[in-house]
Amino acid sequence: MIRKTRSTGFIRRLLRDTSANTLALTAAAVIPLIGVVGGGVDTGRIFLAKSRLQQACDSATLAARKQLGATELDESGIPSELHETADNFFQTNFADGSFGTTNTSYELSHEEGTRMDGDASTRVPTTLMAVFGYDNVQVDVDCSADLNLPNIDVVLVLDMSGSMNTDTDGVRRVDALKDAVYAFYDEIMAVKPANARVRMGLVPYNASINVGKLLNDLNPAYISDSPFYQSREAVFEDVLVDEGDPGGERLVSDRREPVTREKSWLGSNTSFDYSWSSNPDHPSYGRAACDAYDGTYMVDGDRWVISNDDYDRNYYPGRHPSATGGCEARVRKYRTFEERPPRYERRFKNYIYKEMDQDTSIFKLYDYEEGRFTRAGAPSGLEGATEYSRWNGCIREVETVNERDFDPLPANAYDLNIDHIPSADKATQWVPQWPEVSFDRGRKAQVTTDYDLDNRSVICPQPVHKLQEYPLQGGSRNPVFSNRIDSLVARGNTLHDIGIIWGGRLISPDGIYAADNASAGNGEPIVRHVIFMTDGLSFPNPGRMNVYGNYDMDERFAGAAPDGTWSRGQLEPIHQARFRAVCESVKKKNITIWTVTLELPRDPSMISCATGESRALDSESADELAANFRKIATSIAELRLVK
Repeated sequence: MIRKTRSTGFIRRLLRDTSANTLALTAAAVIPLIGVVGGGVDTGRIFLAKSRLQQACDSATLAARKQLGATELDESGIPSELHETADNFFQTNFADGSFGTTNTSYELSHEEGTRMDGDASTRVPTTLMAVFGYDNVQVDVDCSADLNLPNIDVVLVLDMSGSMNTDTDGVRRVDALKDAVYAFYDEIMAVKPANARVRMGLVPYNASINVGKLLNDLNPAYISDSPFYQSREAVFEDVLVDEGDPGGERLVSDRREPVTREKSWLGSNTSFDYSWSSNPDHPSYGRAACDAYDGTYMVDGDRWVISNDDYDRNYYPGRHPSATGGCEARVRKYRTFEERPPRYERRFKNYIYKEMDQDTSIFKLYDYEEGRFTRAGAPSGLEGATEYSRWNGCIREVETVNERDFDPLPANAYDLNIDHIPSADKATQWVPQWPEVSFDRGRKAQVTTDYDLDNRSVICPQPVHKLQEYPLQGGSRNPVFSNRIDSLVARGNTLHDIGIIWGGRLISPDGIYAADNASAGNGEPIVRHVIFMTDGLSFPNPGRMNVYGNYDMDERFAGAAPDGTWSRGQLEPIHQARFRAVCESVKKKNITIWTVTLELPRDPSMISCATGESRALDSESADELAANFRKIATSIAELRLVK
């Protein structure tokens, strides 16, 4: 508001003077022209002073409101330190005597809720306008400041590779990161209005990404039922262990041996039954009876043919004198055999290591009652035995392309599309990492051995968690959020591209989370941020399985290596190019990216990924890391002028 102050002047006296005076009439004509011109000059000064006064009022009120934080004032009024802060800001921006002003004042006030108000006024002296009787003009402004915490979505993409176990200032980097995340959480939640929605997503990553449960929660059909793996097939051969029997009667024994006194005793195990009379003329057990033994007999199912009998009175010389005789004959024994086919035994021969499909329909399912994935088997164990295991949740990414130029993103590089939604085509679906069925043969061509090759190991980070609210519990940190941060473990290698890919997927208003992310329930707009933290460069390790499988055997990431085996130096630029391309995709969706590094020389990839160089923050200590996370929180939760 501008108010003009009148005074008596020369022009008013002249108007009351009716005497004829040519010079006076001429002056009367010139002086209004001077007033009009001078009025324009004074008006410019007045509005310039008002603009600066408004700026000073705004800055003072904003500073006081920022210092107030989330506190709501009670009937005791505004604390003196807030008045002091506001007055200092006002004086800095509109010092006493600015533009020749006088009677300048500023007053901070508060009515209700979280809003603070300011009123300022000053008097601006006039110059040429004084001819009209206006010696000065009073200028009044007012302003109000309140929290500007709209609906906020923040995804924390956190490097969980092994280098995060390194000490910084005597503190493990991973622990320093946890403290920094808590500092961010505390800062945001301290100023969160009751009607604002604040959601956070967590993306721990190394060279793999753990999204198995996340995808099951969304749609199990997003995960392939029959993907290929670099696996092995056990080869068996049939070995003859029993030639079988054609059946029929066969001679099983042909020899001379003693026979029993009685033909019905043939086959007896009692030695006395074989003692004949010592008297060759004995009517029943002498020579004549022995000679009459020839014939065919059935003994225990066998056919015995006895011939060539021979009696000997001293056959058993050590027995009773009356029973030393014996009868020996040629005994041919025939046995009837049933027909029996040959029997073969299936025995392990070797392994063929090759690319082959596996059934993952059971392996990929999450058992919500047990809180883990379902146990499943595959014939990949020792000599083809069924090997049982559970999925750890890490995936192999959807299909990609062997390209080096990602501007624009190739249409069939499904992995680089943060809005990718799988179809029935296997190439568009994610694949469970399955170390128990994956083996390293070191090349594309299949290999045959009769010994085991090594399984492919997977170092899987903690699970990714989608955007969700973590409200304070009784004024303390949300326990679910705390548990998830506390459980973070650093290990494995680093692939930054997979971190930003899944950070983008979680926060994009389109893609697999469109239903959750497109709008907020309160109808207010959503501000989206990704905070990407790392302590190093990408470190692709050709010796380990990662989110893209195996570089040398799969050849799906970069094609065939020029000399047969990829090196880190060859792969790293490709990963960096993909990282930068996905960063651009995220930013094009009006998502702000902050990059935060720890003890990493100023990195061009991190700078280019961030939304402006000012959002690429470097940290040289644990304290500076926490300060950077607080800085981001403060920037996200900016105050706003509401009047």
